[in-house]
Amino acid sequence: SGIQKLLPAHTLQLDENGEPEINSYWDLSVAADSGGRPQTYYVRTYREMLEECVSSHLMSDVPLGVFLSGGLDSSAVAALTTKIRRAPIETFSVGYGEEAYSELPYARQVAQHLGSRHHEIRMRREEFFDALPRLIWHEDEPIVWPSSVSLYFVARLARERVTVVLTGEGSDETLGGYTRYAWTMMNSRMDRAYRTLTPDRLRKLVRQGINAGPLGATARRKLGHTFLGRDGVSWSSFYFDNFYSAFSGAEQDELLTEDAKSTAGDAYSGSMEYWESSSGDLLHRLLYTDIKTYLVELLMKQDQMSMAASIESRVPFLDHVLLEFAARIPTQFSIKGQAGKCILKSAVKDLLPKSIIDRKKAGFPTPWAYWLEGPQLGDLERILLEPRSLERGLFKPEVMKRLFAEHRAGRADHGNRIWRLLNLELWQRVFIDGEMPAQERELQQNLVSVAAPPVVPGA
Repeated sequence: SGIQKLLPAHTLQLDENGEPEINSYWDLSVAADSGGRPQTYYVRTYREMLEECVSSHLMSDVPLGVFLSGGLDSSAVAALTTKIRRAPIETFSVGYGEEAYSELPYARQVAQHLGSRHHEIRMRREEFFDALPRLIWHEDEPIVWPSSVSLYFVARLARERVTVVLTGEGSDETLGGYTRYAWTMMNSRMDRAYRTLTPDRLRKLVRQGINAGPLGATARRKLGHTFLGRDGVSWSSFYFDNFYSAFSGAEQDELLTEDAKSTAGDAYSGSMEYWESSSGDLLHRLLYTDIKTYLVELLMKQDQMSMAASIESRVPFLDHVLLEFAARIPTQFSIKGQAGKCILKSAVKDLLPKSIIDRKKAGFPTPWAYWLEGPQLGDLERILLEPRSLERGLFKPEVMKRLFAEHRAGRADHGNRIWRLLNLELWQRVFIDGEMPAQERELQQNLVSVAAPPVVPGA
């Protein structure tokens, strides 16, 4: 009952009785190689296949460009596009006035190295907040990542010159690029040694010290996200609680009202389903689960923000042939120490400056935390604590007040949590309360008038 999403790689058909039938036509059911081949084999083969995939995604009868952040993934796509086209390409980047959060210098470095026709846009705080309600309308859901807003602005810039763009999405989830993979694997190794060498009673005292000791909120949260505070929970729960939610399970329990808890359900049940159906070592189970859940939402974000600017975005890293090969790469070749995507780095090192190859992953940063400083924080607090917001009965007002107070005083960084709460409230105002942005309301009215049946005179 209700509205449901059709999952990726699934079809929906109606049978002769009009009943829906949903079937999967593809899944990433490829096991990692057990060994025997050297790392050079995977580097060479991945490079050959990636170049073929980029080439196939360049087929277009309209102008085409590349979103370029200056990170490894988009830079690799831009470099291969330049190599294949043998001509300068169009590249597009978004940045901010706050240099600490802007990747524009790296994007310029790559653009200069490749000789691309490079275009930039700098987004201001006022533009960011003004665009939020409109982009929530386009995304249909609360915006999980602040970078969605940045993506819209760079897509709008690109639309001035091209109709199709290639992006670097997908390599992190297929090649182990996020630091959370290495972090989880390291904690798994340390946990085994810790549980072997440390008596149960001492481990219990350590956990109690983390949960109820004199530590500040930030230190308590960070230590609670390590093997020291794991308390025997599964590695899937450790991973989801650490990286899938702005609020830990305990924080959700504290924030939600009793009515909200009774209807919320288990936030991780869908993720657990994929985790339990996956196979292989810890890394490959993490990658499979992320591909089936986290990556799905990232791609939806990219598609909706691009299409809001009338741009088609393509993702060569997620060509199914390349995806299936990446799933075969043994863990020891994917992650070394805390460094991920080792195969990709080696595969494109001849195409890019060493500083880009070795650059620490930034993850499309936005100055959201910086923009929360000053009067803006008070404005957001008023929105979330207005009577109309509290009447929804989802969150305890005293907990939200504490979040703002701790953030304002610098005792904890609740920027990500405030972002999630704000977007949920704005989403409800747009889709539940009907406060549609003016431009989108006019568009919807035009669509309704087009779809309406013609009026027959005298009928």
